Amino acid sequence: MHTAAPTSRPRRSTGLSQPAFLILLVVVALLAGMGGFGFYHLTGTAPESAPLRAEAPRSGDVKGTMRPDFTLPDLAGELRHIGDWDGDVVLVNFWATWCPPCLREMPAFVEVQDAYGDRGVTIVAVAIDDEQAVRDFADTHDLNFPVLLGQSGGMAVTRDYGNRQGALPYSVLLGRDGRIRFVQAGELHKDTLERELRPLL
Repeated sequence: MHTAAPTSRPRRSTGLSQPAFLILLVVVALLAGMGGFGFYHLTGTAPESAPLRAEAPRSGDVKGTMRPDFTLPDLAGELRHIGDWDGDVVLVNFWATWCPPCLREMPAFVEVQDAYGDRGVTIVAVAIDDEQAVRDFADTHDLNFPVLLGQSGGMAVTRDYGNRQGALPYSVLLGRDGRIRFVQAGELHKDTLERELRPLL
């Protein structure tokens, strides 16, 4: 009996062809480059390299450490050092007028400053923003705490305080001894702030 030889079936492709794979690599590389470009224009700084980012402390890692020193001008043009408020419980808040959650925090900060100021609490707002925009906002909203003009230099200060991602708003609560006791990336609500403040008074 004559048996027909089995015919070979064409093999199905189980992956991308080489040209398609190369195109995919090019697209991924372009997207990565665009992400770095956007980060640079958002923060005013070039993104850090992977090894440096891995070694840099995250926001939680700065808790318990001494607050980094910095000096920035206030709205009167006077240079203020963070040490000017040593002995107080200090909330250092990094913010901007173009940041909606930053603006939502401000009425609560005014209330907290009113309620706890005579007990040695000071809110220090470091604006990462245009000077005139900050002046206009402070005048309109009757801010009752020191406002410092960080502008481009403020981003370096906020990174020193553990803000490796450049988040705004970003708040750091200092005890009377100058040590970092609490860190909040993103909007800080009044009840959370009061809860963290009370043990430090």
